[in-house]
Amino acid sequence: MDEIFNKLAEYTLALKEELDTTNQANERPLITGRLAAAAEMFALLHSSRNVDSIQNIVKSEVQTHGWSFISGQAGETIGKKWVAFTNAVGIQQ
Repeated sequence: MDEIFNKLAEYTLALKEELDTTNQANERPLITGRLAAAAEMFALLHSSRNVDSIQNIVKSEVQTHGWSFISGQAGETIGKKWVAFTNAVGIQQ
């Protein structure tokens, strides 16, 4: 469970950094939505200590990551952190 929390934290912090620094107004709602989902996953994991509690959110976010696009190096970094997290919870991209 520690690895999952660590990967989720890394992903969340990458999103927060991009939200703080992006100059792309159209990306802010995308990033904010991803941050909200990350917060929900953290809360569910914290309360249940069970990966199954986030399976539906993760699967929905996998689809969302395919539809939305965060540009540049930050987008690549966020994408890599997301894949590391989903791999840790056992959902392949």
